[in-house]
Amino acid sequence: MVIREFLRKYGWAYLPGFLFLALNSFAQTKAPAALGDAIDLLSVENPDRNALLRQAGIIAIIGVIVFAARFIWRLFIIGNARRMEVFLREKLYVKLQTLPLSFFQKQTSGDLMAYAINDVGAVRMTFGPVLAQGFNSIAIALLSILGMIEEVDVRMTLLALAPVPLAVVATVMLGQQVQKRFGRVQKLFSGLSGFVNESISGVKVIKAFARENVRESQFDALSAEMRDANVKLAEASSLINPAVTASFGLSYAIALIVGGNAVLSGSMGAGTLVTFLGYLLLVQQPVVQLGNIINRIQRGIASYKRLNAIFTEPGIPESESEFKPRVAEEFTPDLRADSLTYRYDGAPSEALNGISFKVKAGGTLGISGSTGCGKSTLLSLIAKLRTLPKGMLTVGGYDINDIPAYTLRTQIGYVPQDGFLFSTSIAGNIAFGQEIDMERVRECARLACIDKEIEAFPEGYETEVGERGTHLSGGQKQRVSLARALYRQPKLLLLDDTLSAVDNITEKRLIENLGLGETRTGLLRDTTIIVVSHRLSALEHCDEILHMEDGRIAERGRHAELLTLGGAYASTWHKQSEEGDHE
Repeated sequence: MVIREFLRKYGWAYLPGFLFLALNSFAQTKAPAALGDAIDLLSVENPDRNALLRQAGIIAIIGVIVFAARFIWRLFIIGNARRMEVFLREKLYVKLQTLPLSFFQKQTSGDLMAYAINDVGAVRMTFGPVLAQGFNSIAIALLSILGMIEEVDVRMTLLALAPVPLAVVATVMLGQQVQKRFGRVQKLFSGLSGFVNESISGVKVIKAFARENVRESQFDALSAEMRDANVKLAEASSLINPAVTASFGLSYAIALIVGGNAVLSGSMGAGTLVTFLGYLLLVQQPVVQLGNIINRIQRGIASYKRLNAIFTEPGIPESESEFKPRVAEEFTPDLRADSLTYRYDGAPSEALNGISFKVKAGGTLGISGSTGCGKSTLLSLIAKLRTLPKGMLTVGGYDINDIPAYTLRTQIGYVPQDGFLFSTSIAGNIAFGQEIDMERVRECARLACIDKEIEAFPEGYETEVGERGTHLSGGQKQRVSLARALYRQPKLLLLDDTLSAVDNITEKRLIENLGLGETRTGLLRDTTIIVVSHRLSALEHCDEILHMEDGRIAERGRHAELLTLGGAYASTWHKQSEEGDHE
């Protein structure tokens, strides 16, 4: 489907490319006859120098035509294939952005990198060099055989080409082996890429546990396996050319025996024999290339199937209704969940079961509970990072499935647990794709209680955070992520355990800055806030608190009501209060 879309837009560029490729093939097949005629001119006792010069001029013109035609067809066909490569890679990137988190949980980063590099490259080769090579090979082979029949002899042609089917069979059989072994190489490449990526991302853990030698041994084993697979691939590939050469060796021998006797008997000129051998050489080249063509076509087909599996993967569904995105001022961030139930693919039980709540616009909802009870899953559903059946969750009076994901997310500020940062400056991370307004950046950093620490860095807000924010501490990453969410001035703010890596004093300042205290003022005065936290002090002033256990709401109410209830929430509160007093 993606290929058809590309061909509708840019397929026209192949037409002039193939016209000049046909001219290139035709001109190439004229070279043997021109050379043969030159040999015949030299075979006479008193050769005509003018005729010889004309023949040399013809050969030179053929060379110029081949050069020009080859340059032009490569410009169109190879250039268009490069355009296809960029087109596919951009489509793949955009598609990956639309896929739900569940897709990435089933894929390794190595596989996804292989899709974007190896598979896209293989498809580009198929629709560029391989396509041209196949067309050129067929055209040259047919025109050469036709020339051998017309200009030399049918019987001699059939005798000389008799061994060629052996070369074709050998090429096809070896090509199948090459394809099989290439599949293994591709799989190992994905594994090796993923291992390297994981080792770089987890270098702190590797060093902290002194596991460098172990990881090095594992890498050596993977590299050795990759080497062996590539050697086996090379073994199969390297047999193709010798098999073809041996078969054509018989063809040349037959041609020399039959043609040589004809030349000695005077029934054939030496130039005609040279012409025949020139044509035979042109026929050999396509057969040598046949294995490579078949191999690369198979690679391209296999790679396209892999890519197509991603392109056809269902993404986060956009609304098919006539939902018209409202401007930010009209967005009403009130939420309602009715018996919300969600189960991960392959999971034995529901991650969320029968969750119901209401949050008015500008209100606050706190969510507590033990690890794995479904808190983060609920936030990802509200951000439409995962899909739900209709009727379970509404935002602003609309079923969440009727709101395009992009439209919804432009009104949401989401701070995930991991506090992921990109490899750019602190200011770039806070603005994140928007125009950088330094006054606004500083204000958001102040609200996130990270401004003093940023200003203490030598380069301040221009400090590079490193890959995944490795230059910052866990608490600093969380607060920069919070500042990033605040920068877009969201109507709905989702905080997933954002205060887990800060001290008690910073936590109190953050609660006050975010309007989670008794009064709601400032930047987030009209923002609906949903807070997930293990530290119950962050939820103390929420309009309602849901305490969850095993995907269900075990207790609900305001802070004072839950303490009076004397259940799990109250027990956790008293333990955390005692720990705080002890500190």
